Parts: sequence; structure tokens; C-alpha cells
Amino acid sequence: MDQNQCYAFGFEPGTDAFAQCMMGLHQDRAAAEAARNRYWQAQRAEQNRRREAQQDLYKVMSLQRSGDPRFPVCGASYEGGMDHRTMTWFGPSCRAR
Repeated sequence: MDQNQCYAFGFEPGTDAFAQCMMGLHQDRAAAEAARNRYWQAQRAEQNRRREAQQDLYKVMSLQRSGDPRFPVCGASYEGGMDHRTMTWFGPSCRAR
């Protein structure tokens, strides 16, 4: 495909100009791929940051509700997770033990 593109630009195969054209197309494609990779890495990092922030909020909410009988005690079946530092469950609609 690159050869056809360089030929369409008017470069003759086997010339230095043709080789430069081929190299330029390759470098452009590599730069575009690197930019896509950076974009998706940034997207994943942002998703991880948001998920961690949401979990931190759930932990705080669950701890604030401790002792409040209106909320069930958190467990493995609740959305949220386990705080491995304190070994307590947390979630958006439950309380810590």
C-alpha cells in the first residue's frame, strides 16, 4: 500500500526519493500509533482514578453509617469492595460493622 502511495506521488521505485517517501509514511504511521497508545493509556488511568475515588467515597459513607440500623451491614454481595487495610466491607448503600 505504501509503495502504491509513493508511486502515486510520482516517485520511481528504486530511487532515493522513493525510499524517503516509504520511510516517511512508515514514520507517520508509527507516530499515529504511538499517539493512540498514549490516548488509551490516559483513558485507562482516568478510569482507574475515578474507580478509586468512587471506592474511597463508598468507604467513607459506609464508615459514617456504622451503627445506623437503617442500612444493612456491608458484605461480599454488596457493590463496593473490601478495604484490605481494615478488613471491612464497604458499599454505596450499606454500613461498616
